[in-house]
This record gives sequence, structure tokens and C-alpha cells, in this order.
Amino acid sequence: MSRILITGVTGFLGAHVLHQALEAGYTINVTTRPAKVDSLQKHLGDKVQVFGVDDVVTGDYSSALKGVSAVIHCAGPLIGKSGTDAILTGSIDGVLNIIKQAVNAEVYKIVFTSTLLTANFDPKIVFSDHIYTDKDWFPATKEETKDKSHDAWWFYYAAKTIAEQEAFAFANSHPEADITSINPSFFYGPFAPQYQIGKGDVGALSSNGMFYQNVLKVSSGKLPPVQSVGPINVDVRDVAKAHVLALKSPHTSQVGQKRLFIGDRNQFFSWKDAVEHLKSARPAISDRLPDTSEAQHTKIANVDTSRAAEILGLTTYTPWEKTVEDTAAALLAVEKDWSS
Repeated sequence: MSRILITGVTGFLGAHVLHQALEAGYTINVTTRPAKVDSLQKHLGDKVQVFGVDDVVTGDYSSALKGVSAVIHCAGPLIGKSGTDAILTGSIDGVLNIIKQAVNAEVYKIVFTSTLLTANFDPKIVFSDHIYTDKDWFPATKEETKDKSHDAWWFYYAAKTIAEQEAFAFANSHPEADITSINPSFFYGPFAPQYQIGKGDVGALSSNGMFYQNVLKVSSGKLPPVQSVGPINVDVRDVAKAHVLALKSPHTSQVGQKRLFIGDRNQFFSWKDAVEHLKSARPAISDRLPDTSEAQHTKIANVDTSRAAEILGLTTYTPWEKTVEDTAAALLAVEKDWSS
């Protein structure tokens, strides 16, 4: 099996991508900050080779790219952990930096993590009969990012959107490049075996933190009538699987045709669904779960995943009940570890 480069392996999703790529038999290079190379190498062992890259925006990937046949770029700034400028540069310039260096090194197969948020998660659209397709975009331009009056979420949507558009614009002028974006919505699930969470590091919970706050640790003891975030969701293991499958996807000259939405409408769950399922599946924790009597099921948009099915062969997804159970179990284990 060929050697590949994966960035962002210390993240929630990146750790799963690394785990699945290793299980698929790939030989793997990974990157991290230079100061963390030795500790990460010791943690991951001899299954991978760790390279230091000081910054995703301007860093030199030349050593990490030697001998590889493909790149999976999962690294990127997270909302809540990065300022506005860091979100913009880390998302846009970070993606372009590694794409350009890979192509210059004659590594043409490139997969990068984007988000379904680039298709515009305006609540008026999310809570409707709309069907998201790869033709949907969040309405933002680089010029508009100069206006700092927008909130952090707007900048995150805008940054990820512009990053995708510029990546495909680069592919349009470099037909030898085979670029795929993987666009999941909010993802939940267990943590990968090698994922590290420091004691009390709430940020390391990543998107599972939303699950924790809305299912396992609801301060009011009661779910609100309407779910405000995360109703279109997917299992993190399915998102990682899409990245690895993309390594073998056929090249297409149609720019933008490998913008792949990941998810399954039949597997979406609300916080109400999650709580009520756990009350049945995990009765031992029922007394800590919130009251769902006022929570309502609302209309939720659908997602056209036909391109992912066609290009990746990804047609089946983890049942939402398993996602809920495994996420809860993982978070309860972390909670127990933190309290010890």
C-alpha cells in the first residue's frame, strides 16, 4: 500500500482518519508543530513518521511530502479556539498552501476537510424542506470578510466557503490535480483509540462537546422546544471513512464535481431523539438526562449525497442509535477520567 500524508491527526476527526488509514494498510506521514514532533512520535509509535511544520499557512511541507502519493488535509482552525483572522487565513491560505506544495511536488491526489456549512446553514433553510446539493453555497466573498462586524460563525462559514472555491479554482487551472472536498455537517461519535484528551480540556471534546451540553449536561434540566444547532448530523467514523475512500476515487476533469456532501437523512437525530433513546438504551443514566416534554420535532432540510455515493461508493451510514450510544459512552468515560 502507498505512503500518504495526513495533517491534523491530533484532532477529533483527524485521529479517526489516521486510525482508518492505518487499518486500510497505508504507510503514513503526519505533521505537527516542530516542538511536538518527539512527543507525538512517541505516542503514535513506529506506525507513522512525524514531521514538523511550523504553520499551516506558511509552513514548508517538502519533507513530509517526499515519497507520498496522496494528501489528506484535516488540519484547520476551530471556531471558539481561533480569532477571526486566524480562521480566515488558516482555512483559506492553509488549504491553498498544502495544495500548491503538493502539486509542485507532483502529488496530485488531494483530499481536504470542508463542511456542509459552506452550503449555507441559515436557519430559514435548515428548518425547511430544502435539499442541499453541491450547487449550494454560503453567500460570502473575500471583500465582505473585511467587515469585522460579523459574528464568529459568519467568519467560519465564509472562510470555509472561500477556501473551497479557491481550491477548485486552482484545480481548474491545474487539470493534473485531483482535489476532493469532504463536506460533513456536525459530527459525533466515539474518540479514536489514539486520541488524546487532557484532563479538563473541554475544547478537545470538539463537536462532541455540543452533544455533552445538550444531552448529558443540560443545566436547566429541560430541553428547549426547538433545537438550535446540530440537527443535520453524521457519525465521525463515516466522515473519516469518506476521506480514506476518496484516496481511490476516480479523477474527474469536472471541477467542483468532487465536492462531496456526507450524511444520511434517515440517520439525522435531534437532541430529543438522543435523550429518549438513551433513556431506553442506558436506563442507568436516566436520572441525569433532561426532560424532553417541551422539545419538538421540527422540519429539517435534506442533503443530496448522490455524488458521494457515485464517487466513493459510500451508500450506508452508521445507524443514529449507535452514534448516540457510542458518543454517550465515550463522553461518560472522559467525565469519569476527569473526576478521578
